[in-house]
Amino acid sequence: MSQLPYDPANRESILEYAEKLIGHSLREALDELPGKIDFSGHKGGYGEALERHYFKYEPNSRSEPDFADAGVELKATPLKRSGKKKLVAKERLVLGMIDYMAVVSEEWENSSFLRKNSHLLLIFYLHEPGVDPRDFHVKIVRLWDFPEEDLEIIRQDWETIVAKVRAGRAHELSEGDTLYLAACTKASKATDRRRQPRADVLAKPRAYSLKASYMNSIISDSLKRQPVVRLTEYRSGRTFEQIVHARFEQYVGMTADDIAGALGVTIKRGAKNFYAVLTKRVLGVDPSRRIAEFEKADVIVRTIRLKPSGIPKEAVSFKAFDYRDLVHQKWDESDLRDDLTHRFFFVVYQLDRQGRPILARTQFWTMPISDVDTYVRTCFERTVDLIMEGKADYLPGASENPVCHVRPHGRDSSDTVPTPTGGQAVRKSFWLNQKYLGGQLAGETDS
Repeated sequence: MSQLPYDPANRESILEYAEKLIGHSLREALDELPGKIDFSGHKGGYGEALERHYFKYEPNSRSEPDFADAGVELKATPLKRSGKKKLVAKERLVLGMIDYMAVVSEEWENSSFLRKNSHLLLIFYLHEPGVDPRDFHVKIVRLWDFPEEDLEIIRQDWETIVAKVRAGRAHELSEGDTLYLAACTKASKATDRRRQPRADVLAKPRAYSLKASYMNSIISDSLKRQPVVRLTEYRSGRTFEQIVHARFEQYVGMTADDIAGALGVTIKRGAKNFYAVLTKRVLGVDPSRRIAEFEKADVIVRTIRLKPSGIPKEAVSFKAFDYRDLVHQKWDESDLRDDLTHRFFFVVYQLDRQGRPILARTQFWTMPISDVDTYVRTCFERTVDLIMEGKADYLPGASENPVCHVRPHGRDSSDTVPTPTGGQAVRKSFWLNQKYLGGQLAGETDS
């Protein structure tokens, strides 16, 4: 212990030593880097360099925290610039592999995940393209204990993941299943698979991770967000999602205008932000603030209006794509696949015969991964092929795929953008088919 420049059994001593990195690169902090550090082709290289050369212990894969006597796990994680000055998380934070064979016999209170990750020493460094990793500068150092409200949702997420493994469905895990804690794919190559205990189907290797959106919540100013659920509300035994549903139950059967009147919302229904404001007011969140839990979990909130037939009045769209960027995306790492593995929160209104929207129900939903990786993938790859063939005006329509299609997403026909073949085409995006979404909503069950 005397040989170390900090006390590895004392959290404050570890933090104080770590904070000396703020504003400095590894090269600056260590004067001359001892030995050769090879970062090439190794995502964990920066963290391992910190462990070995700055904190002076050998990197390991033990189930206990890095600083075992202090109960602290070290995690180095990259930042990137968004816009001119804002720093955001570059990626999710991986917190250890999921051992499918072992986790089925664990309970939350004695889980390997909780034992290792209860107290995190987070070192955020700025990743800059073209810069030697030895010269990445550390921007933020935080000793992070999960707030009780967050830890309750993480517990629920962990139990959701473990329940699928126990049911022999590890191969169906999706990041959209959960809110803060995700089961992300983690393999050296795309074909890697692992055994699971209660099914013969091999599953992709996955790791526990905190979503990038949650990491951003640590980085950003928390005053801009307002939580929906107070910690005391969890003592009733209800989950976060059950509590959210309960907020809306008293208004089911009322028209949107009547709900607005009851809550003192003065914005007219024709206003673009009417339903967004109404949803926040029902949840008890000030309309000027963001919903903390939804932002940390990257939940996509959508208002769905159903025709009397039960089919959505409008298809659900995603952000317009850049033709030139889209053709270089691989399906497994595509923006579309990332969007569709999010969790959604739908506020569903049924239009009556007079066209008035009446609150019918709320629903959390994740697209079945089989639909994502079959039907949506087919639509995506067909779209890429057509764009590369110079046929950007003839992308897959709703009649060609039972799940999704491509159509214009611009102001009008004059809103065009460049294509990779040198032409111009109307701005477009991917859309979920109305009939498909209607079928998913008709089940009224959360996936």
